[in-house]
Amino acid sequence: MIYTTKELIELGESDYSIRKKLADESLFAIERGLYSTNREEKRLDEEAMCKKVSAGILTGLSAFYIHHLTDVVPDKFYFATEQHSFPIRRSDVVQSYQDQSFFEIGMIYVQYNDNGNIRIYDYERTLIELFRLKEKYPRELYYEVLNSFRKKKHLIKFCRVAEYLTHFKNGKSLLEKIKESI
Repeated sequence: MIYTTKELIELGESDYSIRKKLADESLFAIERGLYSTNREEKRLDEEAMCKKVSAGILTGLSAFYIHHLTDVVPDKFYFATEQHSFPIRRSDVVQSYQDQSFFEIGMIYVQYNDNGNIRIYDYERTLIELFRLKEKYPRELYYEVLNSFRKKKHLIKFCRVAEYLTHFKNGKSLLEKIKESI
């Protein structure tokens, strides 16, 4: 299980007891302020990054990979944050700013690696993001993800896609593009 320092303190630990557990290896430091109870989790994965970037939602290449739309493992973590949030100053994070009016639309919690929840956009919102930001993705990746969506068409709730798109200023044209492509 992965914990932040704040979560450990809320569970009754103190700075001293955290240091003690680190010394006797019942707790392992992933990085400053982030700890794991499992020795194998001593690396930053999606769950750990979602704890670290608590205001962000996984999107883009990270969401494509987690939703099994591509087998390309992203070399960075892709997060969407509200438009006026602080920049994430990490070389392993790509941050995109989104308007508050549609930032949390389609956000879900998904069980990840059997031990923690991550914040990610659902299937429908991920489809919208693919079409909204088409120019940002390499052509091969775009078509790979699009073809994966076509194969998993039965999982897409198009009424939800249409509902989500009412919040976007170019929603009608995006809906037409999605209908033509899928």
